[in-house]
Amino acid sequence: MIERKLFISLYQVSIVKPREGYNLESSELEDNLQRLNRMLQAAHRSSIDIKNSYDFYILALKESNKEELAEAYLYYDRSKYELTSAINEAKIKIKGSSFPSLRTLSYFFKLYGLYAVTFGTLAILLFSYLIYRYSDVRILDVPLWSSFFAGIGSSAQILTGIVDDLRRNGMVTRYKRLWYMAIPLLSLIFGYMAYLVVSSSMVAINANSQSSIFFTMFVCFITGFLTNWLINRLSKLSSDL
Repeated sequence: MIERKLFISLYQVSIVKPREGYNLESSELEDNLQRLNRMLQAAHRSSIDIKNSYDFYILALKESNKEELAEAYLYYDRSKYELTSAINEAKIKIKGSSFPSLRTLSYFFKLYGLYAVTFGTLAILLFSYLIYRYSDVRILDVPLWSSFFAGIGSSAQILTGIVDDLRRNGMVTRYKRLWYMAIPLLSLIFGYMAYLVVSSSMVAINANSQSSIFFTMFVCFITGFLTNWLINRLSKLSSDL
């Protein structure tokens, strides 16, 4: 029960934003605390004991909200130290040497999005193989490569999002849950429909067959890459109906 309350608290605690015009150090501390919060979440989901680190994190939040920056930085540094110690404690000790355990590997995989990277890479390889193997297969006169190119695009979207997170924040803020696995599946439908729209347009303007095929492939790929955006637009549309 205590662990469950701790897990819920990690998502409920919010950082009070500094007053307008407040110095830059307060905003930097807020960003640091937000990153630390994500690190604590990843460690907790990996079954690493973060109680001591979490206690100092809460103290840092309280001091930050009171605008006591010196004290907040001290508690923040101590929280990071305790988290590092907890991660080291979770390692496997053999004859004085430390080796990564399943818990520490899980922590780094969650923090840096390596699960999503692995999934996205394997998905690209799978769709590339399907294009090579079943490029001539058609359903209702629509080639399946249209869906497969969209699948490659959606997988590229996942990898691009992870790279962008790492570049901006040093850790992953998107694609932390298993929901991203549904993106390539949905992109198959969008790619199929994109082919119908583009091919009918090409017929209407009597476009060259060879050039139209390459253009259609590109459109299907872009449609797959925009799958997440399409999901958001369709969700808003359905809520307005």
